[in-house]
Amino acid sequence: MWPTRPGIGTFRGAAVTLVAGVLAAAAASCTPGVPARGQAAATVFPLYDLAQRVAGDRLDVRLILAPGLDPHDYEPRPQDVVGLEDAGLIFAVGLGLDPWAQSLARSAGAGEARVFELGPLMDPILAPPGMIRPEPLIDPHFWTDPVRAQRAVDVIVEALSGLDPPGAPFYRERASALRRSIQALHLDVSRQSQIWTRRRIVTFHGSLFYFAKRYGLQVAGVVQPVPGSEPSARHIEGLLAELRAAEPAALFSEPQLESQLATTLAREAGVVLHPVDPIGGGPGAESYELVIRGIARAMDGALR
Repeated sequence: MWPTRPGIGTFRGAAVTLVAGVLAAAAASCTPGVPARGQAAATVFPLYDLAQRVAGDRLDVRLILAPGLDPHDYEPRPQDVVGLEDAGLIFAVGLGLDPWAQSLARSAGAGEARVFELGPLMDPILAPPGMIRPEPLIDPHFWTDPVRAQRAVDVIVEALSGLDPPGAPFYRERASALRRSIQALHLDVSRQSQIWTRRRIVTFHGSLFYFAKRYGLQVAGVVQPVPGSEPSARHIEGLLAELRAAEPAALFSEPQLESQLATTLAREAGVVLHPVDPIGGGPGAESYELVIRGIARAMDGALR
């Protein structure tokens, strides 16, 4: 579930404290000159892919949430603890997306100080009120904006360098190549977005505000504003109005979430339901770049 707005400044202040604490704990946990193999993990695939590509063969990075699962209501299993006992860092999104990371770290004996939430450091944006909910909400899916993803790579480098100081030059070199790849991706999607003749979208849940803002789209509505909760009849009426307009918004579903409601909306409005995967990790989305290209491809099919 997304948290209601406590103020962006609150997140930024807490983020500075969090970075200092995590890096200090990470540095204290490693032996100088020895690669800290087996000592990192990530809650969701986009963070995992970025972290393991920075880490290379110097660190083992483990993905906690298997592809295809919904991070919003995930309940960690006993087997998820296995392999995390020695985790020097657990990269998490934060901002309400993966709160289970804290309890998982405690169960593994890693401690809450080792959970490194990147979301608060990525200049969180507010999902506007209205169709979404009466009050604004903070969207945690920052990685759908490749510009922010490049910033996340820099933060990951600093975190891993705190865990394994002798590896810092290695991590910086790999991060430089990764940032170049993500920048090329961003330029490709920017060019691609210029041919989208429609600009309004209705997403299943609030996962594409960053992508939409970066590439000039408008999120006209969200089918399920609070993951796992049924929307009101009034909310559904508003969505149908958007989908039945003279220039209707494009409707999207997501593979991690139950699509029955979106299917019903598409049928009642007489529109096509387009699948989009903002998390990835499965076939065809085995890298961060492929996740973003998949989103852009879904927009091609819906907006051209």
